[in-house]
Amino acid sequence: MWKRPVLIFLILIVLAALSAVALDRNVPSEHLPWRELDPDAPLGFATKSQMLRMSLMPSENCMNLARDAETFNSIPADPKETKSVCGWNVARVVYGSATTVLRPGEANMQCPLAIGTYMWLNEIDALAQEHLGSNLSRVHHVGTYSCRRQNGNSSGRWSEHAFANAWDITGFELADGRVISVLKDWNGKDKDRKAFLRDTRNKACKIFRVTLSPDYNKAHRDHFHVDMGPSMACR
Repeated sequence: MWKRPVLIFLILIVLAALSAVALDRNVPSEHLPWRELDPDAPLGFATKSQMLRMSLMPSENCMNLARDAETFNSIPADPKETKSVCGWNVARVVYGSATTVLRPGEANMQCPLAIGTYMWLNEIDALAQEHLGSNLSRVHHVGTYSCRRQNGNSSGRWSEHAFANAWDITGFELADGRVISVLKDWNGKDKDRKAFLRDTRNKACKIFRVTLSPDYNKAHRDHFHVDMGPSMACR
C-alpha cells in the first residue's frame, strides 16, 4: 500500500496534468509558454518566452515560421562572410507585410529579428488605426547591418548591427500620407502621435530583447533601436 505522502504527490501530478490539458484547450496559445510561437497570433503573456525558445532552436525552425507566416513579405538572404566577425549565416531579406513596406525598400535581418519585425508591424498597424484613424503604410528606417562596434567605438563589444541582428526605425508613414517622426513627434504637441509612438515602443518591448527609444539617451532621440541580442532592455 502506498504511503500517504506518495499518494498525495501522485494526486498532485494528476491534477497538474489535467490543469495543463484544460489550459491547452481553453487558453489562447500566445499565453502558454510551452506552446510554439505563432507569428500571426496577437501578443500574449508568453510571447517573449516563446520568442526566446524559438531563437535557441535550429535556424530551420525560424525560417519555416517566416516562410509560413500569412502576410510576411520576406525571402531567405544569402550568407554574408567578412574578414572580421561581422556578417551572418542565416538571415532573411525583409520587405514588409501585405499592407506595409519598408523605406528604404528592404533590410537583411537574422531570422528571429525578422519574425519579431513581422509581429511588430501587425501591432503597429492596429495602433495606427486606434490612435490616428489610418492604416500603417510604410516604416522609415536607417538599416540593420553595419559592421561596427557598440556606440561607434574602435574597441570593445560588437554592435548587434554587425550581425544584422538590430534595426533602427525613424518613423512611420500612414495610408493617408501622414508621417509620424520619432524625432519630431516623441515630444511634440500632438497627443495622439505621442501616444501612438509610446504604445509602439511598448509593443516592441514585448517582442524584442532590447528596445531603446528617445527616453534612453540623446543618441536615440531620432529613432527606435530594437535587437535580438543577449541583453535585455526596454527604455
